[in-house]
Amino acid sequence: MNIVMALLALGILIFIHELGHFWAARATGVKVEEFAVGFGHPILKFRRGETVYRLNWFPFGGYVKMLGEDNPEAANAPDNFNNRPLAARMLVIVAGVLMNFLGAIVILALMINLFGFPTNDIKDIYVAKVAQGSPAEQAGLQPNDRLLEINGKKIVTQNDFTREIQANEGRPVTVRVQRDTRTLDLQVTPVRQGNNPPMIGIGIDGTRVYQKYGGFLQNTYFAIRHTGEITYMTVDGFAKLVTGQLAFKDMAGPVGIIQVTGQASQAGLPSYLYIMAMLSVNLAVLNLVPIPGLDGGRLLFLIIEGLRGGKRIPLEKEASINLIGILFLLGLMVIVTFQDVFKLISQ
Repeated sequence: MNIVMALLALGILIFIHELGHFWAARATGVKVEEFAVGFGHPILKFRRGETVYRLNWFPFGGYVKMLGEDNPEAANAPDNFNNRPLAARMLVIVAGVLMNFLGAIVILALMINLFGFPTNDIKDIYVAKVAQGSPAEQAGLQPNDRLLEINGKKIVTQNDFTREIQANEGRPVTVRVQRDTRTLDLQVTPVRQGNNPPMIGIGIDGTRVYQKYGGFLQNTYFAIRHTGEITYMTVDGFAKLVTGQLAFKDMAGPVGIIQVTGQASQAGLPSYLYIMAMLSVNLAVLNLVPIPGLDGGRLLFLIIEGLRGGKRIPLEKEASINLIGILFLLGLMVIVTFQDVFKLISQ
């Protein structure tokens, strides 16, 4: 089920991206010959008007095939992509990226208006792990214990528990937990290590607390603002990867994306929507990187054309450079996929 939910999320985001190219092409008078989500043999294929629509087996990508991309007989056709004005061609190329940014805003706005925005606090908390030799282990706390009360006070959120622990450094506190069908009262003494606040040595988990920011307009404004924040973090991550501040092994490929998205779907619809929004922004930023074969590479060719006063790079040379870029990206995907698989095996 995790894989199905992950592929559904990727399929929706790829569809949004390609829909941007499709709408922009149609709006600027470019004939669209094929609209496809995925690569390889089609699961579903039909023609409507002048366009063939395809849903293909391999879900990592998609394309909008426009007249002029591999049809030399149509070189002089007015609806050939290469015969449209420079501004129109630029719009077609960046439209997929713009749609992914818009998609992230819509997904976040939907999540915040329905559920709220995830905070750092959690409720219905339970013990996820117990550090070896910690006060919690000595007191008998175990993973999966549900935390009910501390010093007679009901634990509603993580803050209730943390606040009481930090206020009782060196003094025993009574923690009531539910273990299977039993209720137990355990005494544990918070201790301080170094400059850290007092703690008992457990990791906790539970249901994330979500917060709304007002009515529809306020929540939607926050969705727009947070999309900008995600964009900044994504660009910063790419920059650190290029400069060596992040290691190549920190990258996630298709397998890693499926794993993370599948886990988010298990955590509930809000977490699933949030991961979708993050992936949508990552897809937008990735496509803006000026690598041949990506939208950013194609946009770079058009910018060079504009700087040269409309003098184009020969289409055959551009196609050859794009092919090299695509082969590079496929090779990178294979390497990162193997890396993801090794991470899974070693877990």
